[in-house]
Amino acid sequence: MRYLTIEQRESLQAQLSDRAAALRVEIAAALRRSGSEAAMSLANHLDEINDEAVADLESSIEIAEIERDIHELHEVERALKRLHEPDYGVCANCATDIPYSRLSANPSATRCISCQRRVERSRGEPARPGL
Repeated sequence: MRYLTIEQRESLQAQLSDRAAALRVEIAAALRRSGSEAAMSLANHLDEINDEAVADLESSIEIAEIERDIHELHEVERALKRLHEPDYGVCANCATDIPYSRLSANPSATRCISCQRRVERSRGEPARPGL
């Protein structure tokens, strides 16, 4: 991206670094919860409700949350590496500059809004306002 000022890059770097730190804390906390203490709690919960399907669902939700956070952390770390590279802020699909307003809202964005909408439509994902 050719037009980002030093201040804008520093702001984006701070946002990305802060988000990475927050995700690391969330992942660590979730992993601590999923340890033996969580397993004991889940077993007690299963005894209380006597419904294995509900316990499996609760366990699956915890795993999905951890996986989502890990995926986002990887995206943030990739964005931090790309931040000072020429391709940062350039749409991976159409090669146009991604506006600073979009990068400020989502510093790990790799596509412009138009291309991101096309990708989401092709996947059958619901439209998200303000991408």
